[in-house]
Amino acid sequence: MAQNNSLRILCFLIPTFFATLGARETPAQIVIWNVGQGQWVTIREQDRCWHLDMGGEFAPWPKIIEACRDALNLVSVSHWDSDHLSFVGRAQSALPNICLLHRPPGQPGDGQRRASIKSKAIDRLPPCATASPFNRWVNVRARTSNDNSQVLHWHGLLAPGDSSAKVENKWAVQLKGLAQIQVLILGHHGSRTSTSELLLSRLPNLRLAIASARANRYGHPHPEVLQRLRARRTPVLQTQDWGHIHLYL
Repeated sequence: MAQNNSLRILCFLIPTFFATLGARETPAQIVIWNVGQGQWVTIREQDRCWHLDMGGEFAPWPKIIEACRDALNLVSVSHWDSDHLSFVGRAQSALPNICLLHRPPGQPGDGQRRASIKSKAIDRLPPCATASPFNRWVNVRARTSNDNSQVLHWHGLLAPGDSSAKVENKWAVQLKGLAQIQVLILGHHGSRTSTSELLLSRLPNLRLAIASARANRYGHPHPEVLQRLRARRTPVLQTQDWGHIHLYL
């Protein structure tokens, strides 16, 4: 299927999907953009776009601008990897009403020049004056950028960045509200070092998993992860197959 195809999932197509959420004045929309190997998730709610990471190999700028140009754009970056923040600099000109809600924990550490470029792009974003709507877990003591990923939970959606299973085992027993999770953005794009059995055991109402990745790059999502989810009868959608994935609340 062509990369620019979009999958739109309506609530009534998946029984009890997001049934626990209260009524809203206008439907919220979650878009997992097809960015190749990387991650950019946008929650469009009334006059705001909440962006969970802004990175990847390519970006559908016309679609993103159309969706969010008239909104307040609030950016949360999970960690310092380029495939999660490579588009932050360009977004500042493409989306004029933009601010930084969550800075990535720690400091970039992948070479002086690249680290400087990343840090400057983040630092140019003004801080948001809006309170965060997310349940959030932050770790700043890990040895790697991946394990420093901040984990965000928004109603039925969980975005764990690139957390490894070792760190999952910590936040899976500390982060509140995991029983509400129905959609999981696969950790580390579906790497076999993430999405552990312990984490899945803490997600009893999981309905759907999404891999934001390009298999030809690193083999994500890994067959072992797919098998864990298959054993729990949890379907997996991949942006490389479906293009941009739209969830309507």
